[in-house]
Amino acid sequence: MIRMSLMFLSGLAAALGVLGCGGDETPAPPGTKPPEPPPVTPDGGPGVEEAACAPLGGTVVVSQEDGITPSILWTNGSYLLAWQTRTGGTEEVRVARIGTDGSVSPAHVVATLAGSHALPTLQATSSGPMVTWEDTGPSGIVIQAHMLGADGTPTGQPIQLGTSDASEARPATAPMSGGLAVAWMETPGARLGLVSGAGMSSTTALPGARFPALASHGGELAVVWSTGSDLSIARTTGMPGGQVAGTVVRTGAGEARVPSVAIDASGASLVAWEDTREGEERIYLARVSASGAKQDEVRVEDAEGSANWPAVAVMGERAAVAYYQFQGGPPSIFLAVFGPGLARDGATLRVSGKNARYPAVTFTNSELGVAWAEKDAGIRMRRVACD
Repeated sequence: MIRMSLMFLSGLAAALGVLGCGGDETPAPPGTKPPEPPPVTPDGGPGVEEAACAPLGGTVVVSQEDGITPSILWTNGSYLLAWQTRTGGTEEVRVARIGTDGSVSPAHVVATLAGSHALPTLQATSSGPMVTWEDTGPSGIVIQAHMLGADGTPTGQPIQLGTSDASEARPATAPMSGGLAVAWMETPGARLGLVSGAGMSSTTALPGARFPALASHGGELAVVWSTGSDLSIARTTGMPGGQVAGTVVRTGAGEARVPSVAIDASGASLVAWEDTREGEERIYLARVSASGAKQDEVRVEDAEGSANWPAVAVMGERAAVAYYQFQGGPPSIFLAVFGPGLARDGATLRVSGKNARYPAVTFTNSELGVAWAEKDAGIRMRRVACD
């Protein structure tokens, strides 16, 4: 484990004012269609294992307009959703508040994009909610951020976090004490940086790294990245100097892509990723101790069909993984839960109807919020309770 200390500057609020992998990944042109019917879930009948989780209420329609890659955050007693809207020839980053009663506030436009993809990400910082995204700038990709009010209203001015010469940056973020850790792809690797009240205070290179992912808990930062067949993780208490030395937690045939990571109360990291060891994309989940020792690994989906875009959240001693999968037809969003030792906890829950992709998940300490994009039909969300 890398253990470095760094004093973060205060006053963040004053200064911070190819999508996916797998088959059929290119978002379709804008259009409209009626919402899908509620999904069928295991009912615990004879010979059928009951799911550990069940939806609370129906599907919430967050946006009717064509959108992709939502991010979801629980903050101030409600959900915030950020997503990229692509409709009418204009692409925007929008944010809306969703109450636990299913009410949806009017969406706020945070940015009008010059490019074609944004990959917005929400985080709860010490100064309030913040959304980050990428856009096309004069000389490459620009990673930007904007502070938000409790209802998603942009406050202050946007701040530029960094630039990338890659075709996409895929920025990932995690809150740190007094600041924000951010990682993004560049050529030929990736970069990890720290944003404080004075802007970007320091960065370090991740040579050869692709698809960086970040998570934080109690002052600890987990950094995960892929280098083709290898998936590595490093832990730090501050910005490391020089090269980051990670522990390889996956290697062998195929590739590891699009990881998602969370840190549980024990300090262990839960890492989910797309894996092509069997040819077709699968989702795997590993538990890695705070010292970097890999403890367990399990394949997440229990049905055939290309599975993509994992999103992991921790619920005490359990881990929930949302993903989308093509099970003999258009994709749907599924949710699988794993207990200690990564033992499967109940049957997999189908959360959405068809033509659903890009799930995001958050835990409120009592329930899960799962968001996704439906092809030609906008952004959707469901609340999910787990026994």
